[in-house]
Amino acid sequence: MTSPAGIVPAYDDPPHEAPTGVLKERAASAAVILLLAWWATYLLWGTGGREPHVLSVSCGLLLVSTLLVQPWRVLGPRTMLLGCSIGVAAFLVVLTAPTGWAGAHEAASYTHAGLLGVVVLAWARTAPRRLVLHVTVIAAAGLQFSQGWLAWWGNGDQTELFQGTFYWHNQAGIFLAAGALLAFGAVTAGRTPLAPLGWAIGPLAAAGVVFSTSRGSQLGLALGTVLLLGIAIAARMRAGAVRLLGAAAASWLVAYVLSGPPFFAERLAATAGTEERAGSFVSNGVQRFEDWRRAYAIFEHWPLSGAGFNSFDGATELVTTKRDGVTTAFAHNGFLQLLADGGLVLAVPVLGVLALVLVRSARSLPLALRSSQVAQLTGFVTLLVLLLHSGMDFDWTYPGLLSLTALVAVLGLPLAEDRSWRPRLQGALLGSLAAVLLTVSAVGAWQGGLDLNAPVSAEGTALVGD
Repeated sequence: MTSPAGIVPAYDDPPHEAPTGVLKERAASAAVILLLAWWATYLLWGTGGREPHVLSVSCGLLLVSTLLVQPWRVLGPRTMLLGCSIGVAAFLVVLTAPTGWAGAHEAASYTHAGLLGVVVLAWARTAPRRLVLHVTVIAAAGLQFSQGWLAWWGNGDQTELFQGTFYWHNQAGIFLAAGALLAFGAVTAGRTPLAPLGWAIGPLAAAGVVFSTSRGSQLGLALGTVLLLGIAIAARMRAGAVRLLGAAAASWLVAYVLSGPPFFAERLAATAGTEERAGSFVSNGVQRFEDWRRAYAIFEHWPLSGAGFNSFDGATELVTTKRDGVTTAFAHNGFLQLLADGGLVLAVPVLGVLALVLVRSARSLPLALRSSQVAQLTGFVTLLVLLLHSGMDFDWTYPGLLSLTALVAVLGLPLAEDRSWRPRLQGALLGSLAAVLLTVSAVGAWQGGLDLNAPVSAEGTALVGD
């Protein structure tokens, strides 16, 4: 049975619950909604989550949500254990890698994202709740555009980088690209509660991607739009395909209007900033290959638990040569950054969870396509775009973007079955483990994560190192 919107499965009215159960459900929903609201505003506005205190507050809100939602009772203890495994691995890196506690903020970010995905998946198991999640992510893109637009307009130069609150254009670009794709999916679905929001936010977010000059984000948005168009055609949604093309055309119109009078003194092409940076395409590509080589060299030196978070600059100096010309604090590849920062200890659980999510999502795609579950299909496409972009940039160093990956992964998964697991001892242990991880994360993230170059001594060793 599907909802009238045709977006997500609808369920019959639940049986009458005792007053205590109703109050507990409402308290859990209030906690999760407050958590999502914090993510969409203060966490993202705090330099993408790297300002002091903002991630700590989010960890506290997530702790309350975890204890109220009790995801181990909805999804089962194995899924809960997978979410906890990322946090355990991240703090094991902190305990063993050369940079030590200097990487506590990044460990907190991974812990937060892992448990956020599990808790939201367990909570958003009905159509209305999944709708709340979808609205939150699209609205966050609109808020991000508004935050970046005033500064970009104030510069008075259309060729300036649109950076949003990430203070780097590539990350602002991919965040807006994800929001634009989810909005385009809502437009494609047609007469749904999300459609007006999709029409309002999609073109603005897409225009922000153009203004960011981030070529990777622009390619990701284009690829995602083509895939959505293919989905609409495959699902025989001719009207949806027309609406999607209309939203894409509206995006170019919005970009045209916002890049000239009356907002700017003279009219330049909306792509003027991207064209001005055209000459750096090859040099940036070469630089990334060099960064990837360095990241793998660090992994070879510390294969088990890596050199530690925030170690890329210092570790490169140790494992290559001081004349290697390091000009960045990042590997410009989230997957290689995992290996360099945390070795196999961190990479195995993170990549393992991502692989399981992709497999579970892919297995549900045929049914989603036959029943025109556009929201789930759009979530899967958006997740692919996010992962592709993370393979060429440092998106996951921002807690806000790492959490976005977790939230979009939930949108790409089918609704969780409404089960009632009763793992008493396991539940108590997993709940306690999650509470400890989030408490330590809140403490570790308190000072923020703006320091990107932690010292790495020649004597510093991980679990395995030279």
